[in-house]
Amino acid sequence: MMDFQKPTSLAEQIADYIGKKIIRWEIQPGERIREALIAEELDVSRSPVREALRILEKNRLVELHPRKGARVTPVSTEYIESLYDVLTELLGLVGVKCTENSTPDNLKPIQEAMEKARDCAQAGDTAGYNDAVIQYGLACLAAAGNPLLEQMIFDLLPGIRRIFYATFAYGKEDLRKNAAVVQLGTRYIRDGNAEMASKTVREWIQNEKTIALRLPLPPKESF
Repeated sequence: MMDFQKPTSLAEQIADYIGKKIIRWEIQPGERIREALIAEELDVSRSPVREALRILEKNRLVELHPRKGARVTPVSTEYIESLYDVLTELLGLVGVKCTENSTPDNLKPIQEAMEKARDCAQAGDTAGYNDAVIQYGLACLAAAGNPLLEQMIFDLLPGIRRIFYATFAYGKEDLRKNAAVVQLGTRYIRDGNAEMASKTVREWIQNEKTIALRLPLPPKESF
């Protein structure tokens, strides 16, 4: 499975710092990111901040506009619909391939991530639940054994993290129900029922899409 590389350069560390704020909606969609303020806050020069913003642009979390600066990529209903429709197909395939190719060794991290998600849901820990669900998906992706599928999902991962964080926070009272679906999908994977594993994740994604479309999206900030 593809692994996340820990930030090594200063620019990567800054990108990780800003990226987490964007994913957690501490910096709102459409909001301007001012290089000078970030540099002052982190006590660094503006050069690595500028490089960090280019990294975030590749991750589709930031838009760079010539002579106008950077802003957080807006979230629109069109974006949400497109993202979830693509995810439905990709994760449905993950459900099938994960079930078909799973082994006792790669079922273990799936089970562990599912248990973590369940525990976070019971505790009402939105951030922890978001991390656990992402880890669960990555464990299933590893078990699927399809490098091209991995590449496609990893390319979307920053956006997935951002939207999932918002939907889980918005539907915090339903985290336990959400976790129950993850548990159900795990049972189908463990039982070798690829059809139901795929059906479960596809229905789960479409339900999350419905929640995401209800999010109170902030207005776009103009330059």
